[in-house]
Amino acid sequence: MIKQLVEHAIKELVEMPKLVQVNVFHDGPKSNIEIKVAPDDFKRVIGKDGRIIKAIRAMVCAVEPGEKDILVDIAQE
Repeated sequence: MIKQLVEHAIKELVEMPKLVQVNVFHDGPKSNIEIKVAPDDFKRVIGKDGRIIKAIRAMVCAVEPGEKDILVDIAQE
């Protein structure tokens, strides 16, 4: 569920939604959400002063309140 939510939010932000990839990895109590976007869309997802990615991280924490260790990472394709 969290993967689809993050993927939908990111695809609405970028100019090349077909290149968006979201992967979720679980390592015991820790979860890692890896977002890959096109190089031209990288700044769009980060946002001014990191506001967009911070909002995405806050959204993830709100949806999964029981998870304490969730890492949201973004990379260029």
